[in-house]
Amino acid sequence: MISFEVLLAVLNGLSCGMMSVRMLAYRRNGAKFNRSASLLVYLLIVASGTVAIRIAFGEYKIVDPAETLLNLVLCVAVLRARGNVAQLFYGMKSNEQL
Repeated sequence: MISFEVLLAVLNGLSCGMMSVRMLAYRRNGAKFNRSASLLVYLLIVASGTVAIRIAFGEYKIVDPAETLLNLVLCVAVLRARGNVAQLFYGMKSNEQL
């Protein structure tokens, strides 16, 4: 049987990994460049990718249930927005300017 800690670590690692991959795979398709959204997505990719890599290598020792829930909700939101962080955080569509 899998312990609760291991389940949390797996869920957290998968959600962070899926988030970072989806944001890396985002295509603008003619949308205007937005520096603040680009900086925000860069920070999110680095943070979520780091968590996923640390969990995969066993360097992430304590996994909090609240952190896992936040990462799962953010992962679902990023997937629903198809990686468009400007739409997710600023409420903008791809072709609008900030």
